[in-house]
Amino acid sequence: MSPALFLLFLAASAADIPFQGQEATIQSAAQAELDRARTLRLPEQEPPYFIAMELSEGWSASATATFGQLQSNRTDPWRHLRVDVRIGSPTFDNVPFAGSMGSRGGTVVRALPEDDHAMALRREMWLALDSAYKGATEQFAGRKAALSGRPLPKVPSFAPAPALRLPPVRVATPETQAAARRVTTLTAVVRDRNLEQANAQARDWGGRRYLLTSEGAEIWQPLGGAALAVELVARAPDGGRIRDLRTWVAADPASLPSDAELSAEVKKMADWVDTLRGAPVGEDYLGPVVFEQAAAVELFRQLLLPEIVGTPPLEQEPDPYGIPAEGPPTARIGRRLLPTGWTVWDNPTADLKLPGGYTHDQEGVAGERVDLVADGVLRDVLMSRAPRADRERSNGHGRGLGADRRLGLPSLLWVEPNRSVSMKKLKKQALQLAKTAGLDHVIVVKRIEPPGLTETFEVALSGDAPLSGLTRPLEVVRLYADGREEPVRGLSFSGVDRRVLRDIASAGPMGPPVGVLDEGPGPGRYSLGAVSGLLGTWTVPAVLVTELELRAASGSEPRVIASPP
Repeated sequence: MSPALFLLFLAASAADIPFQGQEATIQSAAQAELDRARTLRLPEQEPPYFIAMELSEGWSASATATFGQLQSNRTDPWRHLRVDVRIGSPTFDNVPFAGSMGSRGGTVVRALPEDDHAMALRREMWLALDSAYKGATEQFAGRKAALSGRPLPKVPSFAPAPALRLPPVRVATPETQAAARRVTTLTAVVRDRNLEQANAQARDWGGRRYLLTSEGAEIWQPLGGAALAVELVARAPDGGRIRDLRTWVAADPASLPSDAELSAEVKKMADWVDTLRGAPVGEDYLGPVVFEQAAAVELFRQLLLPEIVGTPPLEQEPDPYGIPAEGPPTARIGRRLLPTGWTVWDNPTADLKLPGGYTHDQEGVAGERVDLVADGVLRDVLMSRAPRADRERSNGHGRGLGADRRLGLPSLLWVEPNRSVSMKKLKKQALQLAKTAGLDHVIVVKRIEPPGLTETFEVALSGDAPLSGLTRPLEVVRLYADGREEPVRGLSFSGVDRRVLRDIASAGPMGPPVGVLDEGPGPGRYSLGAVSGLLGTWTVPAVLVTELELRAASGSEPRVIASPP
């Protein structure tokens, strides 16, 4: 078969919507295997008291390009099963225990056949459930051994939830060439701009999720989204690497900006990169910092998210001396996170057209509005079905990726000040603070790397300098009293943590809702890549922080071969 005919065949195959209208086969196969799994019992082991089967199916179209040349283009159906088996009781079960390296747990993810053949589906479902049950028994035994001689936790392992039923939904029709068109178009517009790299990645996906539990829940939910990332890389005359990024995330491909709007943004990126070629390397700075709206999204997303996730950490095995290993601190209700008068709230049902909007979370619990911060103080947290001492039930925010534990994660989140000023006034206030600190300029951060696209990995050892606390700024200028802006490069943050949010002196205008791809707190946020993660939307204002430290890198690399004249 010729290459052209092969591509035509792929397009025609993808146009046949996978898994459409086969709900009865799926439901009967899943229910039969769930009923059989209820009878699982190993000698001297507890039987399952809760089983959840989560089947996700649909299509994904992904493409990459560089300098207008298509590097990859795939449209594939996908169908996966995630099973979660709990043994013991809701008061004390296997799940809240991390276990030792290499030990198994009660959660298993397995690919399912694309064909709707009942026996083929049931075979894979049974293998997943059998493996999950055996892993749950190992996890349960490990938890009991770790707690030997210690009082049992007072916090239950699992919270009750209503057993809801929602009817089937349809799988969206795949558009096989949209992602490929976007990446080629956007990298072609900067082909003549003297860049080292002009890369783009795009992914569109659509499908549905089917959740069946031993409690009687049976829920169908739609899935879908679109993500696009563009990266430009160039060199300064001194050899310094210059990098700029843009990402766009939407609830569906049709909600992305038009090709013309995207091309205009990429051209602005190239203009910025050109400007930085002649820009000086920044100097160490300690003083007020303005975060424009695009940068403020990352400021809040990276610092605020760990403080509002209410799901408690997993229990850890004791160390070799028998001392219990405590997990990282959880969100602390009553802690001041923001200045007086600020509020933060999350509501997944506020606008289902935004990325991250939903009616029910991945555990089948109806999404609720949660007023997280009132008057600057944390008053509530996002909860999954994993209880904590001060919150016993889910508020419909249980989400996660793959086999990961379901955490209480943000969906559609708003950060609102008690009052805001114009950007002109915000920058004027910043210059006044800089003058008080003996500076003739203030740093304005326009954009920051998303965690999933950062190129730096930091590890702190005793005695080391503090970690940056924020990913690197991509676009930074010095603002002077006469209104002049001077672009600088090579700066990175130093010693930033959640306490910086309390040092916000003023807020600018609220920005538009910004779609993101994210994960729960931890290292996983920094390895998601350009087009993977959980959908979410953050709406925040531009802000002025009274004092931050930025450090300068050398910004240069020795050149082996001189640049051509």
